[in-house]
Amino acid sequence: MKVVVIYDAGNDDWSAQDVAAVRTNVNEVRDVLRLRGHEVETVAVRLADFRWLSRARRADLIMNLCEGVGGRARYEDYVVAALELTDTPFTGPRSWPITVCHRKHVANTLLQSAGVPVPRFFLAEGNRIPADAPLPAIVKPAAEDASIGIDRGAVCTTRKALRERASQILEHFDDVMVQAYVPGREFNVGFVGTQMLPISEIDFAKMPGGSWPIVTYSAKWDVEHPEYAGTEPVCPAPIPADLARKLGKVARQAWMLMSGGEGYGRVDLRLDDQGQPWVIEVNPCPDLSSDAGLARMGRAHGWDYGELVMRIADEALTRSQNMRAASALTAGKNAAEAAWRPEA
Repeated sequence: MKVVVIYDAGNDDWSAQDVAAVRTNVNEVRDVLRLRGHEVETVAVRLADFRWLSRARRADLIMNLCEGVGGRARYEDYVVAALELTDTPFTGPRSWPITVCHRKHVANTLLQSAGVPVPRFFLAEGNRIPADAPLPAIVKPAAEDASIGIDRGAVCTTRKALRERASQILEHFDDVMVQAYVPGREFNVGFVGTQMLPISEIDFAKMPGGSWPIVTYSAKWDVEHPEYAGTEPVCPAPIPADLARKLGKVARQAWMLMSGGEGYGRVDLRLDDQGQPWVIEVNPCPDLSSDAGLARMGRAHGWDYGELVMRIADEALTRSQNMRAASALTAGKNAAEAAWRPEA
């Protein structure tokens, strides 16, 4: 089988560390596929250059590791939409889930309408804060992922601090979401298709003094930062079976609503002191590195990294086959109906 692995080529602002992180993951996936006898090509996606698309569409499968274009997360939506037009199987959900989940306020509105527990939220408009704004609240870009725009000042406890933080973040991002901060334990639940993986918990016990127990950008990506050591993942989470069922039920509801059970992803939740799980984010196509959260959940499930990659590839191929079979069935039905219909 011929496989093309696509990824973001980045931009001039990327550090050598940023480039290396992307290339390391690309090479890991490439090596897994090659070890299994597949022909693999890696293709960088760049702004205003569509040669990647003609190369990708000649493949039997596209492994989509492209989390943006030129470092801009919102362009991931367009990449996936373009992949849909090629009719070539590709990993990860289709463009609708990607696009919606990249607009956190839209995703939250849909989740809330379906009865999924989501903390109160609103879009910030300059320094105007509603009188009933929840406090404490966390302020974050509405159309970014990977904890971009989130640091130790993201949680605000007063209206004044909330106004200042919202205004500050709006200087750098078009849309900013304010959401009620849920104190308590934080959990991650991974999915490959409809398969739920073991639940992981973030242990904040080693967070430096004065820091909120949240996963900031530094905590996620800067290995030298004290907050990185302060957000230790534990998988499987040390929780009783009844709590695991409760978290899993909410996570599955959110995942199925947003993705239809297609692709792979992660649902992040907080558990308040009343034992109520709250969905804080649905993340389609999370980091697929061998040391990232989804791979950790896969190992807890009994999959090594190679098997996780192949399960994701198999899900994409099976989904494509099912869609083609459904299309053929529909086309045959329509043809039969047209042949049966008597002439006027």
